[in-house]
Amino acid sequence: MNLFKFFFLNVFYHLTFQVNAQHGLFDYPQAMELVSKGTEKIYKLKVDSAKYYILELQKLIPNHPVIPSMEAFLIQWEHIPIIEGKTFMLFEAKLREAIAASEHLNPLDPYDEEAVFFELATRGLLAEHYAEKNKYFEAISEANKIYSLIKKGFDLVDDNPEFLFTTGLYNYFRIMYPQKHPIFAPVAIFFKKGDKELGLKQMVNSTEKAIISQIEASIYLSYIYLRYEQTPEKAFFLLQNLIKKYPTNYYLLSKFLESAYATEQYDKIMPWMVDTLMNTGRTYYKMVGHVFRAAHFEFVEKEAKEAYLYYGMGVGFGNEIPNHGEHFKSIAYLGLGRLSEQFGNLTSAKSYYNLCLKYAENEDIEKAAYLGLNP
Repeated sequence: MNLFKFFFLNVFYHLTFQVNAQHGLFDYPQAMELVSKGTEKIYKLKVDSAKYYILELQKLIPNHPVIPSMEAFLIQWEHIPIIEGKTFMLFEAKLREAIAASEHLNPLDPYDEEAVFFELATRGLLAEHYAEKNKYFEAISEANKIYSLIKKGFDLVDDNPEFLFTTGLYNYFRIMYPQKHPIFAPVAIFFKKGDKELGLKQMVNSTEKAIISQIEASIYLSYIYLRYEQTPEKAFFLLQNLIKKYPTNYYLLSKFLESAYATEQYDKIMPWMVDTLMNTGRTYYKMVGHVFRAAHFEFVEKEAKEAYLYYGMGVGFGNEIPNHGEHFKSIAYLGLGRLSEQFGNLTSAKSYYNLCLKYAENEDIEKAAYLGLNP
């Protein structure tokens, strides 16, 4: 994930429902019920059921931007974290369709809240995916178009808890992202100043007070705890609750397993979780499943040889998806380094520790690799 992933993916989810009173979603209980049921099915990866509710919604409000927005959201969660080729083309087309619908929602009022927010949300998703594909010019172009819209949310935080989420994300990453990625520092100075502590507080409040954006806030707050704040125990708590509600969501299972590993609660790496991931047809999740099956072998079952085998298999799947899942690759290489050292293969151990450092995105992983290289 990156700044755009954090900051914009969620804007869609919260704003799809948040500011629609003027054009009928909030005033249309039947439509709101379909939206709610549809998004629940999206999170549960019940694709056919999600499509059913989207089609039913289309019958009620056929020209509303919520339709292509939900279709894009479904594509996003069905294929997360890798959206490429024809899938991306369809995803991009749906977002463009939603942008066009937003622009025509109330053309007589350029400051119409609903139209503004749907354009903000869909352009944000485009920016996030352009950034992931290293299309930074396109990403920044989209970000520039929506920045003026983002600032309006700051004025609405006190009146509506749903805005705690997006405002909190901005406040946090306006500070933290340029620190972690200095290349963006020259661009950041042109944006409104942030406040890291306030941003965290706002996101925590969002997970407690918001209704619509609560789940998305929990997902991204857990990521912040894991990768930025180095407080994985907080992420574990959030993700444990999420997988109880959405046990078939591969992405959430992956993040929960990461939090269990990071907190050294290896006994929480349940066989059904890793089996679910290993048995998917998705190389990314096969990688994640094998890596954490290895961790269970190593730390719970004390089967070093089996652990070594599964770490290696995880690396093998990871090699098929360059530039994706780097953190999980670092965990696998760290495990291979530990076990090689245990087996007395010090040269191999050193090589694996160096590979771990190559992929590491987490301070704890880096420290462990450095300790392996410098015992």
